[in-house]
Amino acid sequence: MDIIDSELNSRSHMYKSLFPRYKEQPSNEVFARFIFREKHWDEPFRDLAELAKDEDWNFRNSKTKGGSKFPILRSYLNYTFIRLQDERKIVLSKCENWACFNTGLQTDNDHDIYAIFKRNKSVEEKKGMNWNFQGYSDDYDGGKELTRFRQPELPPIATYITDARDLVFDTNCKIVVNYKHLLEDNRDRLPDILKKMPDLTIRAIIEGQKTQLEGKVLRNYKLAIPHWYRNRIQLLLPLQVESKSGADLALVAEKDPHAPLYRIRTVLTIDMAYNNARLIARPDRDWLNP
Repeated sequence: MDIIDSELNSRSHMYKSLFPRYKEQPSNEVFARFIFREKHWDEPFRDLAELAKDEDWNFRNSKTKGGSKFPILRSYLNYTFIRLQDERKIVLSKCENWACFNTGLQTDNDHDIYAIFKRNKSVEEKKGMNWNFQGYSDDYDGGKELTRFRQPELPPIATYITDARDLVFDTNCKIVVNYKHLLEDNRDRLPDILKKMPDLTIRAIIEGQKTQLEGKVLRNYKLAIPHWYRNRIQLLLPLQVESKSGADLALVAEKDPHAPLYRIRTVLTIDMAYNNARLIARPDRDWLNP
């Protein structure tokens, strides 16, 4: 399988994003320029959502900057590209003017969907990005777009799981919370009802919820949802303070390799947690419901 560029083979240059993430981002950090037929920045993600199996790609309880209807899909596609780049699963056509990767999504008929790019031969005129986004094709109706990349197979999906045990909460482990980091660095993520409380009060509330959580996970292993962060799998656990049925925050549990415990060093908003979990699989929205 041919990797897209020699600089990726040597790992001397790694793109930081699939598309521009912010206005001032240096162009050499961005893989591709996205051209919009209708001059609307949501268009490439709307097209993918329409081609893929039906899924809610929007947050239900918060608004996104710019009014995007597909913020979860934007994040999913970008970080899928980052993972595929790391795994060296982005391929070139034989003429090396086209690139392709597997989005990890499928059509209603279970056919893989691929993102396709054409080499930018006038880099300076196109803001310095090496590739231009061309569209999506599935492996059933892909036509000539995908015949360029059959060598002998189309590129595979991103993979995250090396040990299935990482996906399930080990009930022999206790949960330990790093309150110093949580309260000093992540206080802004706490529910409003907690933010203005004294630190000791916050600790007491979370400790009470943590004790209940340990019992809940013992009875329902599905409460612990795997997510991908910094090239490793961690588990998301629901912290319920105000919500009567779901969760207000997600505790990020990292298993200690040397002791029977999970360390909680940070918390995520429900939106952030869902974005991270969606990379691995579509989560049940029993409590992780952005």
